Amino acid sequence: MKQKPLKGTVSVPGDKSISHRALIFSTLLEGICEVKNCSQAVDCESTAECLSALGVRIDRERERGAVTKNVTVHGQGLASLKRPSTTLFAGNSGTTIRLLSGLLAGQPFDSVLDGDKSIRKRPMQRVTKPLAEMGASIEFLSTGNGHDSGEKLPVTGYAPYSIRGGNLTGRSFDLAVASAQVETAILLAGLQADGATTVNLPAPVRDHTRRMFQYLSVPLVHADERTLSVKRLTTPPKAKRIDVPADMSSAAFFMVAACLVEGSDLLLKDVGMNPGRLLALEVLKSMGAAISIENPRSFGLEPVADIRVKHEGRLKGASIGGAEIARGIDEIPILALAGALCQGEFTVSGAEELRHKESDRLEMITDNLKAAGADLEARQDGFVIRGQASLAGGSQWKTHEDHRLAMTGLIANLICQEKLDIEETDSIKISYPTFAMDLAYLTD
Repeated sequence: MKQKPLKGTVSVPGDKSISHRALIFSTLLEGICEVKNCSQAVDCESTAECLSALGVRIDRERERGAVTKNVTVHGQGLASLKRPSTTLFAGNSGTTIRLLSGLLAGQPFDSVLDGDKSIRKRPMQRVTKPLAEMGASIEFLSTGNGHDSGEKLPVTGYAPYSIRGGNLTGRSFDLAVASAQVETAILLAGLQADGATTVNLPAPVRDHTRRMFQYLSVPLVHADERTLSVKRLTTPPKAKRIDVPADMSSAAFFMVAACLVEGSDLLLKDVGMNPGRLLALEVLKSMGAAISIENPRSFGLEPVADIRVKHEGRLKGASIGGAEIARGIDEIPILALAGALCQGEFTVSGAEELRHKESDRLEMITDNLKAAGADLEARQDGFVIRGQASLAGGSQWKTHEDHRLAMTGLIANLICQEKLDIEETDSIKISYPTFAMDLAYLTD
């Protein structure tokens, strides 16, 4: 199958992590908060819909009748939130259910949080346990048979669960696993608690929460790359406009594609350059990728830049592991594709968290690459790939309705000798609704 180079300029959607925070943190503020370039991913829509159910007014800007990427949130402070009349449904979004858990932990009413079958299989106790220790009342609800297969779902520690907040006491937490979602959930509860609430991380993570708190004038008691402390937020800060950078996780798919397909010359605009999100960029550079950073600047306190990627021959091998995994856990599937075509070995370790995403991503990516012809050894916490000059393809590419795997499959189709049979691509709308359209534009 003839490879089609990627040429041109593209702006990937707004950063999902920042968009979730922009929507949720706007509820801390007083006044109208404009969120520019807010992600239109289904995950972020889930957050917006849950906030609307809590009484938050959210308006979507329209142009010629079409919804744009700009959103307006009418903030009235934490005291304005209302008891929802229905279950708060997070869909497929782990960020939505975890961050809202922290927000609701301080609210004096009952809420029920739930999600789709993927969310119901993802452990929630890393969030709910510290919130309960602060004083929130959390009850895990029986889920019954939630799968078409009739598989019995787990109960304790998994969605759905109810939260009744109020009367929280701040505490200090030493997290065993570095997680920006868990950190943020605890801090949102801490803004509604008596005394100080401190989160100590075992390793640095993406620091969008710290940067946005500082930008929005949410007071911090202490902040560095591993520790963040807050106290009760007594007065809502005034609302500010929030500009959302383009999503690095989404950009990574096109970056890998341009590195692998001969003749590619690609410019990605306004990409977020948060130090906690640069794993894919740094790994590709270490593999010898021709990547240059242009026009560095900032949106608020978030660094952004344009990224130019050119194909300049085969990439070298690389090794990823340890604390750095947290800086790009979602990009491991697409980086594995780069590893399959490298000169040498590509090794990933310490990535067992991928077994608890929308699917068991470690199992899925290794099975898919093996089926496509990669020389690969799977391990419990990662894999070792011995790179080859090409992949045969012609195999089925399973996704288990996981958007990252479906996107990786579309990129793999560009470089395989025979076309892949991709199980589905509809799941891509969870994070990047126009991904296939943008890919077609760049390869036209």
